[in-house]
Formats: sequence, structure tokens, C-alpha cells
Amino acid sequence: MRKKLALLTSQLEDDYQKDFITGFLEQAFDNDYDVCIFSCFQKEPETSKRAVSEKNLFNLVNYDEYDGIVVMPDILQTSGLMMRIESNLREYSGKVLYVDRESDTYPYIIIDHYRAIYKLVSHIIEEHGVNDIAFVTGHKWHPFSKQRLSAYIDCLKNHNIEVSDDYIYYGDYWMTGGAQAVYDMLEKFGKLPKAIACANDYMAIGASRAIVEKGYRVPEDVIVVGYDCVADGRSAPIPITSGFLPTKEFGVYAGTCIDDLINDKELPDFIYEPKLFMGGSCGCQFHKHIDKDNIGKSWLDSRKFYMAYNRLTEELVLQSSFHNLIDSVQTYTYMFREFDLFEMYLNDVWLDGSPIEKTAIHEGYSEYVRPILRCGRSGEGEDKIDLTTRINTKIISPHIHEEKDKPRAFIISPLFFEDVTFGYAVLSYGNETKTYGESYVMWLKSVLIGLENYRRNTLKLDNKHEYLDGPIKDTLTNMFNYEGFVKHAKPMIERSESIAHNILVVAVDMIGLDKINAAHGRKGGDKAIQELAAIINRAAGESDMCCRLGNDEFIIVSMVTDYGEESSKAVFDKIDKYLKEHNNNPKKDFSLNVYKGSAADRITTLSQMEDLVNKAVSHKNGNKAAAQRNANVKVLSEEEQKVADIVQTILDENLFNYHFQPIVSAKNGSIYAYEALMRANVKERVSPLDIIKYAGHYNRLYDVEKATMFNVLERVYSNPEEFKHKKVFVNSIPGEQLNHEDVEKILPKMKELSDKFVIELTEQTEATDEMLDKMKEFYKTLGIETAVDDYGTGYSNIVNLLRYMPDYVKIDRMLLSNIQENPQKQHFVREIVLFAHDNHFMVLAEGIETKEELETVIKLKVDLIQGYYTARPSAEVIPEIDEEIANQIKEFSSI
Repeated sequence: MRKKLALLTSQLEDDYQKDFITGFLEQAFDNDYDVCIFSCFQKEPETSKRAVSEKNLFNLVNYDEYDGIVVMPDILQTSGLMMRIESNLREYSGKVLYVDRESDTYPYIIIDHYRAIYKLVSHIIEEHGVNDIAFVTGHKWHPFSKQRLSAYIDCLKNHNIEVSDDYIYYGDYWMTGGAQAVYDMLEKFGKLPKAIACANDYMAIGASRAIVEKGYRVPEDVIVVGYDCVADGRSAPIPITSGFLPTKEFGVYAGTCIDDLINDKELPDFIYEPKLFMGGSCGCQFHKHIDKDNIGKSWLDSRKFYMAYNRLTEELVLQSSFHNLIDSVQTYTYMFREFDLFEMYLNDVWLDGSPIEKTAIHEGYSEYVRPILRCGRSGEGEDKIDLTTRINTKIISPHIHEEKDKPRAFIISPLFFEDVTFGYAVLSYGNETKTYGESYVMWLKSVLIGLENYRRNTLKLDNKHEYLDGPIKDTLTNMFNYEGFVKHAKPMIERSESIAHNILVVAVDMIGLDKINAAHGRKGGDKAIQELAAIINRAAGESDMCCRLGNDEFIIVSMVTDYGEESSKAVFDKIDKYLKEHNNNPKKDFSLNVYKGSAADRITTLSQMEDLVNKAVSHKNGNKAAAQRNANVKVLSEEEQKVADIVQTILDENLFNYHFQPIVSAKNGSIYAYEALMRANVKERVSPLDIIKYAGHYNRLYDVEKATMFNVLERVYSNPEEFKHKKVFVNSIPGEQLNHEDVEKILPKMKELSDKFVIELTEQTEATDEMLDKMKEFYKTLGIETAVDDYGTGYSNIVNLLRYMPDYVKIDRMLLSNIQENPQKQHFVREIVLFAHDNHFMVLAEGIETKEELETVIKLKVDLIQGYYTARPSAEVIPEIDEEIANQIKEFSSI
């Protein structure tokens, strides 16, 4: 049998681990080793429950099977994990190598971060003649941060330059750390140094962005250099001058070292010459500088999320059959399908008839596991769903033990939700020296949500054969459900391509199902859904596909020769005709009415089909929103008329003033921005909701939008000291953007202050894609950032958030109220934060009212905080929040 190595690590999608493993596998394969990589998802899980499940993975390691064990303790920071690993290693007779951490027990190797930083700082001094240099390092406690800082200090001293503590800043290895250092320097000194060196590229990107925001230029006014040379730094608007981490070389070195240990040889020295990437940020190369009017499309836009439309999570949550659930998982493996082998193993208790509570395994794994899904390389054999086979968990995967012509690597990852362990996944790229990326991690997270949803809500194994034949039709209407749509969309797409037809999707949404349920009970509501389904089936053509996507939402999918106008009108007319027949029937129990929308296009893939469905639903939602606005026009009562008249006066005479509520940093409690909150400048009490309500009644929402934009802009413009270095969040009404004439009036001031303004768009509003595109283009033209308000209510989902692609997402108070007592809320918020940070949004926790809520959202890694607990709105702009609250924020963020 071929020799075998185990690598114990975490977060393989990080650049450092990816490059290290590429080198490590290259050397291991050259030395003819198979490699098993045991990797959890996070270096340091946010909760103790997740920590339990992350640690659990390493119970799978059968140490005696391996000729050598390589451990990366610096990225295995889960509490208690290294103690467990070291306890197991004491019983292990093979060779052990530690990477990036010293050990009194085992041989270790540590990468050198000193020489590259020294060379970068020397470059600033010697090539550019600059000795006014600040340094932004990482966390104060981290050995790598200390090593990089010592290189900066030694370099200055060796060049006879005084080292000042005022020029040393501690960041977080993310863009916010670099930006905050710039803000702090401006606040403290009123100017910036001639150069800023950062301990990594992301902090350098953040510093560069902040420098440009404040009206300076890179590199003409301030030289910026980074370190670690990530792709985002090299592709930034002004590429970051940086030093390459010798990560791949270090991986090769680790592969050499473990082989030398196994063969009882002395470890060689790690020798490398630091290499610099000469970008434009130091001035060595000419690159057009980015001014602050273009900042919105520059420093933060270099990395995009992997896909614009992803229905995986929704589809998995909808499943009520275990077979359909796994079938959906298999269908969506195309999202990362570059592998040689992918397998999912679940604890045997899922399918052996055990009661539901027995599926919650917290420690270890069941003695046997089920290989429920196996997928091979695209085009090589069939994927297989297997719900009957059992294997001993100690085997992990039979494929690991197969003898092949070439050595291979296998990545074993945990499958769990909070502290409930489901099983594990095995991923292999065969003999390729590579690992997975972020898309695989996000994909697995969606799968885990689907499994936990099924475990909690739909796992009914009284009939042990229930999982074998999952339905593809909705039981209430006998229409296709989403499973049926997916399965039957593919042949429809192929057929439409062969006859050169387009695909038309008509979306239909019942009006007032809640009222029918209230008046006639649940049975009455079910009957209404069935009767509408019958009408939709009648309106559809013989070869059309009819699906029920949600409670009261349906689609008709057709093949047509036009781009939808005539064909959709024909379908709409039929639906209206049959609805009229139903409603004119004197024996009916209730009337039926619907909102409709459609979209058509040439379709070649399932993902395009799903995009088309989303577009049709979006058009339907736009029609629904317009109809609801029109429905609000009604005869007012005498009391309502009095308030409406006052609102008319407020609008006519611009009787508005504004209170400003601080938005504070979740790291140190400093004020980052203010939200401008509308108030009525009249004796009578008229709330902002009243103003919106009656402005809508009189079709004067545009007047509210115009007054808000003009008034807040003038307040900020006329009082620059009040808002110095601070942003201002302003509420906007979707669909009521300023017309060209009004834009021209405020354009000069708006451009001058564009770096200060953040426009809040209400996520609850059902806006069409056209409306959203218009809004985004409008604010993009002005160079203004946007925020999604009230996220977590109404129509919240990741797809909707991707439609907005904001700079900030404000999590609604509903999700944050008593969040410290609600694990489900914490999970949802944590996922929003993770998603937002991956896509370069900042996350704002809105409506924080207690100390406990404050502590919880800070631990969940939100960026900004707003609420009565931190500071109430006031007519006067306050320069800082209460010192005691600020200290609490600092304390909680340091834990």
C-alpha cells in the first residue's frame, strides 16, 4: 500500500491555506504519498455549540493509519481542539510536524514574515526618499503581527529614523483596520504621513480607499504598501505594492520536512528570497489615480460573489421527502463541479428508523454511516444516491483505501448544524494539487441548512420506505412543485432549443388569501388555492408546465415564438376570463382575484430558466405594489382628514426638520455616521408614518423625497464641522427618485458631498428589476453609497439582497429584539454577516435597546450599531456617545 499523510487544518478557502496546500501536495505526490486533509470550516467558531461540532471532525482521524501527521495549530484555534489533538498524538507512534507554531514536543517550522516587510519599508525609504512612515499591523497578541511590526521597527532604526508609537496602529487584517487607521491619524494629527505600510494587502486596500475618500491621492500624496500580495490587491484600481508570501514554497518545504522526519533525516533550512510586487501605490509605476467621485466602483469592487442567482437554500428547505432533498443536493453540485469525487456520509441514525431526537449526535459519530451521495467527475460515470448501504465510520470512505496508479488527496469536512453532527463530506481532486474555494463552503452551508430544516420539521420515519419515492407534485393542487419544475424544465429547455422557440413565464399571485382564511378557515383557504389552480390549468396550453411555487404563488411556463407581449396577454386574458366566470357564479363561496406578471427570453440552461422565473415574479411584484398603492386611495374620516390637511401644509410649506441619530462603530463606539430622521415642524403631533401615509394618499410621495434630499443636503452642506469625517444616512422612497430637473439643482453640492451620503432603500418594498436598476444607476452616477433598510422583514432573502448589491445592510429591529435569548435569530444574523462580508457589505444592527443585545450583535461581528441604547436621535448633532457605552463596546469587541 502507498504511504499516507494526514494534514489537520481549517478554512481551506483562505489564500494562505490554498497556496500552502498546493505546495504541500506537490511535494507529497512527488514523494508518492496519499494525503487526507481533515479541515473544519472556521479557525475560531463564534459559539460554543459550533465549536463542539468543528472539533468533532477530528474524531474521524485514525492516527495509526498514517505514516506522518502535519498539524497547523495557528489556524486550529477552536477552544480545546489542540488539547484533544495533542492527547491523541501522545498515543501515536508516527512522525508529527507542527506548522507555524512552536512546540516543546514536536518538530516545527514557521514561515518568515520578517524579511519581506523589512524589504518593503526599505524600498519606501531608499527608493522614494520617505522617512515619514506609519505602520498598520494586525492583532496585538498575534505572533505574526509582532514579527511584521518588529521588521518595520528594525528597518527604521537601521536607517536612523526615529520610531514613534503614535505611528503604530493595530488592525484586524481586513479593510476596516486600514481605513480606521487613516481616520484615526486624520483625527489625531489633522493630516496623513507621507507613507503607510500595512501588514497585509486588505488593510492596505482599506487605507487606500479611506485616503481617496478624504480627498488625498495615492501615491502622489500618500504612498501605500501592503504585504501578502493577494489577487484583490494586485487588481485594485491602483495595484498595491506588496510582498509575496512564500506560501507555496513553504508548503513544498513542509512536504519535504515530513518526508525527512519519516525517513529519520535532519530538517533542512527554509531558504527563500523575498519577492516584491511593484504596484502603483508606491509610485514606482504610473497608474491613473482614482478620485473620490469614482470611489463607489473602485476599491471594494475587485471581488464579486460567485453567482447572481442561487435558489439552493430555498429549494432544500421546501423538500418534504428525504430522497428529493438529496436529489436536490446532487442537482446543485454543478456549482463546484471540478472534482474527481464528492461524497456525503450521514450518521446511520438518520435512516435506521431511530426516533427524531436520536438524530441529534453531539459527540463523535455513529458506529456506521450511510454513503447517501456519490458524485464523480463530470462526464465520467453516473452520480449515485444510496440510502441503503452502511459502512463502518472508521473507514471514512472506501475510495481512500483504493490502490491507484498515482497518489491522491482527499478533503474531509464536517457536516453539522450548531452542535448537532450529521456526518461528513469527502471531496477529492484526484492527483491535482488544489483545494476547494469559497463557493464550496457556501454550498455546503446551504446543504446543512436544508438538512437541519428537514431533521426538525419533516423527518417522519414511521414508514421506513417513505424516503424512497419523493413527490414532484404539490399534494393540494396536483401541480408540479419546485422539484417537478426542476426535473421538467430541462427537457422543455432542450425542446425549445431544437425548435428555436423562446420560453415565457407567467407569474400569478392570489389577492387576499389571508382574508379568505380568516373568514372561511384553513379549509376555505385550501379550497381557494385549489380553485385558482384549476383556473390556471385551464388558461395554460396543453404543452405548458404549471407549478405552485409557494402558498399562493403560481407560474405557467410556455414555449412561444415571440418575446412575450402577445403570448402573455393571451394567457392574462384567459385567466381574467375564467376568474370572471368564477366570480359571477352565485354559488361561489368567495371571489378570486390575482396579481400577474411575465417575462420571456431565449433559454439554454436551467440557471437561465430560474433567472427568468425570478424576473417574472419581480414584474408581478411590481404590479402588485402599484395596485396596492392605488388601493390606498380612499375616503377619509373626519379625524383622518384633519391630519391629512396638516400633512398637505407640511408639504406645501416645507415644514420639515430633522433629528440625527448616531451610528457607531462596533469596535470602539466612535460615531461613524448619523441617520437623518424626518420630523414635522408643526404644533400638532404628526408622525413620519402619517406624513408618508397621507402623502401617498395625495400622490405626493415625490414631494417627501424631494424635501428630504434637498433639506438634508443643505443641512450637511451648511454645517461641515458638525459632520466632519462622518457619513449621513438618508431614507429614500423606491420609485420616487428625483427627476432630471431637480437633480440638476442639487448636483454640484451632491457631488461635493458624495462621500458623505448613504441612501437607504427599504428592502420591504417590492421593487421591479427595472426600478432597482434605475435607482442603482442614479446613485452610482452621483458616486453615492446605498444601504438596504429593514433587512430581515417582508421579502428578505439572499436573492433579494443580491438584487440591491448595497454598501450597507441594516438588520431590522425585529430580528435583533432579545437576540441574546434566541439562537435562531443569532444564526440568521451570523449568516447575514458572513454573506455581507464576503461581498464587501457592512452590516448595521438597527434598534439596539439593551446591553445584552449590544453584546450579542458585537460577538456576531456586525460592523455598525444604531439604537436607543447607544444614542437617541436629537436635533443637535452630538460629537460622541456616552463614554460608559463606548467602553462597553470596546470591552465586548475585545472578547
